[in-house]
Amino acid sequence: MAAKTSKAKRRKPAAAVDRAWLTMLAQNLTNMAIVTASSGSVLLCLLIAKRFA
Repeated sequence: MAAKTSKAKRRKPAAAVDRAWLTMLAQNLTNMAIVTASSGSVLLCLLIAKRFA
């Protein structure tokens, strides 16, 4: 049987990890803003519809 060789795990440079963290943070903040705006607009439309119904 041939001996199994394992490749050493390559670690990302600290700058790449830092950039990935900031990118993820920006995406999460964007998603939260979109969800807040859309749910707010839905609630506003429901309140307007309730007033005229």
